[in-house]
Amino acid sequence: MALQSNGKIGAVRMSRSCSAYFNAIVLLPACALVIPATSQAAPPPGQNQRWYVNASASPGGDGTMHSPFNSLAAVEQASSPGDTIVIQASPLSVPPLDGGIALKPGQSLIGDGPPVVQLGQPLLQGGPPLATSTQLASQPRISNTSNATNNGDAVELADGTDVENIVITAAYRGAIYGKDVNVTIRGNDIGNFNASGSVGFRVQPFYLNSYTAGLASGGPPPFGNGIGAGWAGILIDTASVQTNIMIDRNYVHDSVCGDGIDLRSMGTGNATVQVNRNFVTGLKQCSGTGVGTIEGIGTQVTGTGILQATLDGNTEANTGSPGANMDSLFVNPAEEGTLIESISHNLYSTGIGGASTNGMEYIISNGKPYSMLTISNSSFYNNPGDMLELFNRGELGSTGILVLDHVLVDGTTISRGLPTYAIPPGGANGVPLASTGDNTGECLGIASVGSNDVTMLIMRDSEFLNCGNNGIELTNNHCTSPPSRGPGCGTGDPHTVSIDIQRSRISGSKYYNLWANDVTPLTQLAVRVEDSDLSTSSGVAVAFDQQPTGGTGSYAIDLGGGTLGSKGRNCIFGGAIYDLETKAYTVTAENNWWGAPSGPVPAKVVAAVGGSVDDTNWVIQPPSACTKP
Repeated sequence: MALQSNGKIGAVRMSRSCSAYFNAIVLLPACALVIPATSQAAPPPGQNQRWYVNASASPGGDGTMHSPFNSLAAVEQASSPGDTIVIQASPLSVPPLDGGIALKPGQSLIGDGPPVVQLGQPLLQGGPPLATSTQLASQPRISNTSNATNNGDAVELADGTDVENIVITAAYRGAIYGKDVNVTIRGNDIGNFNASGSVGFRVQPFYLNSYTAGLASGGPPPFGNGIGAGWAGILIDTASVQTNIMIDRNYVHDSVCGDGIDLRSMGTGNATVQVNRNFVTGLKQCSGTGVGTIEGIGTQVTGTGILQATLDGNTEANTGSPGANMDSLFVNPAEEGTLIESISHNLYSTGIGGASTNGMEYIISNGKPYSMLTISNSSFYNNPGDMLELFNRGELGSTGILVLDHVLVDGTTISRGLPTYAIPPGGANGVPLASTGDNTGECLGIASVGSNDVTMLIMRDSEFLNCGNNGIELTNNHCTSPPSRGPGCGTGDPHTVSIDIQRSRISGSKYYNLWANDVTPLTQLAVRVEDSDLSTSSGVAVAFDQQPTGGTGSYAIDLGGGTLGSKGRNCIFGGAIYDLETKAYTVTAENNWWGAPSGPVPAKVVAAVGGSVDDTNWVIQPPSACTKP
């Protein structure tokens, strides 16, 4: 896709032409943690000062290294813009410096001494990947245990500030908050924040998908008004300026009611963000405070805001609590915003919560935002809800593009079933009856719902294994009966749904490995699969169904030899019911392996309601996609 400038420095908006895609993976160099010197001569008059504060100090200090202040209030009052504030380490037996601090422009808040966060083993080798130096007998610790100052935030940022190597032991609201700021936040240990249960990040209004044509549900409050998420340990808002934000190697953990790291561009804000090598764990959802969800790392655009986010090397593990709505990676474009996000080398493991717990949720809530999310070289393990979601609910012509490149999904642990018209039918023979495709246990759930919207999946060299319900489920169902609360349905059918899968494996799903289900009219559908393993041992391997209430203006379904250029070489066999089933669609499926040199078993390849399948010219030995370990 072409890149276009919108006139703002640093702003990027992807072309709305969907004939190709642009995917750049940039490996960022590791950032070394900068530890301040333990002593420094006083600067000449008029130059920036270095101030010291120590929880163990006696009253009456002058802020020098050998006579430090003993309160954050004192150093805040004495310091000037551009100064450096050094938090000296104090014994763990001494209470941390309380009351929080509001930084001035250009200031640095630095914890003295050894790193409080250091690299550990990868999580799968016994981790955690980032570990605190709990063996340190003294640490540079601060807190803010009331809302008497800074709205209860431990650190209030100003433009051009740095916060490094600090232990924030508790916060009434957020640990670190800033608005319209260029900042660096690196190497901090952040825990026990948002004791107040404040709402911070608010998921924009949306409605729930349905298997019934045209029907949408706003659900009980607060869906129609958006869902309040817990105030984050690190929350940065950009509302009216251009900012650059670096959040690197922080350990964000053990909050009773808070998100981990949240970034919002709203109004006319334009933020460029790097979030690298952070470890988020132990977040829990509280009740009775208006907090309806918890996000590990959340990004959002509203208004005409622009957010360009690069997330590299982060880990989210053991997040959530029983029954929680826990989304470890949350991407929320809305209104007329632009969100371009790249996630690489991400590790997610063991979500804790209810059916709406996700490894990654990409939800376009309303309006006509433009968004593209690329996930590469990343792994997602063990989750109770859908592991990955792309839900396009914008009602005015939104675009959502999801690119998966070398992504492993392994293990969703619920199976909430199928509608009555599925194969096998929901509600019969022990198959649960599902009213919606949301939160049913898919490895990847895709919903095309909004008027004139474009929804695209590009999947390369990726694996979906042990999916508790379906592997990939696509449902196109435009809302025509809006709920009483939430956004409207918009005028006009969804415009384009495109799925392009190459060199990938979707195997071991309970029902369908790949199911495209058109419930209401759609303008354009394109499905291309090549060199991929879609074999299974249960249910239906692959299905393309157009329900009687549906209809597609133009479409191409090419699993080999068709108009989209697929060379086939897919593995399509093993279905306990069918290998390939279609209803009202013509499917081209040449040059594939059907489990035996004799080709497809006629009873396992079924076309109904005017549909057809071209499964000729099959290959007589397994292609490489079928023999990979």
